[in-house]
Amino acid sequence: MLKDIAVPMTGGGGDEHALEVSLSLARYFGACLSPLQIVELPEPLYDALGFIPDPDINKFHDRFRAAAAKLADKARTRLKAEHNGHREVRVVEALYTSAWKVAALEALYSDIVVVSRAGLGKADEQGQPHEIASLLLQAGRPVLVVPETASLVMPLTRVVIAWRPAREAARAVHDALPFLRTAKSVDILIYDGESDASADEHMDALMSHLDHHGVKARIHSQESSGIDIGSLILSHAEKTGADLIVAGGYGHSRFLEWILSGVTRELLAATSVPLLLSN
Repeated sequence: MLKDIAVPMTGGGGDEHALEVSLSLARYFGACLSPLQIVELPEPLYDALGFIPDPDINKFHDRFRAAAAKLADKARTRLKAEHNGHREVRVVEALYTSAWKVAALEALYSDIVVVSRAGLGKADEQGQPHEIASLLLQAGRPVLVVPETASLVMPLTRVVIAWRPAREAARAVHDALPFLRTAKSVDILIYDGESDASADEHMDALMSHLDHHGVKARIHSQESSGIDIGSLILSHAEKTGADLIVAGGYGHSRFLEWILSGVTRELLAATSVPLLLSN
């Protein structure tokens, strides 16, 4: 059951959308929102010797702080209309670090983090979305990414689980149980899976585990035939009218940056369906 929903906002175009989706979930689950307005302050510029910072940096910081304060006030006004006892919108500063690393730290005390894909920024030249990677791989909480044109109406009709026998996928299924229990239909997608007695035992165990939680699921297993697995998952979700995709968020740390796997990047970049990721 969801009781604490973190909503990190950075001043991006998707903040209002994330807040509305979070409010919808809070109404259904009887949850409390923890809205966070993060102001990312530019690092000071130093003189040629590297000793004296630009004396105007404080003026720049004050402008960013003022803009964040206005956005926080707007969010407070929206929350007051709900009359539901949500937590106060807090303003937190990010200096010498990214806003999403701050969001990951703040999200430690929640059940789920809700963000709009529009607010996550662009991927780098290698296609790596470092903002969501930092949040997903450091927060220790599931992250619900909602595309700009998508909503999440509870209870759900159909959920798609992208499954492989790995820690991340198992974590995602566990974290998605509050959503899975409401769904009329749950599809478990397996691509290029093993076809032996051991694999069958694993699938029976997964089906039994879901059944113990009141979730009735169907298995869809097929070969990818060289097609990108992320594309196959998205195609199935779109063809079946899925409300939510559940997947493991696969990644690792490299040179002080968080790197996501190819399938995870594909899902984030191209999904038109809300996406719940766990690591």
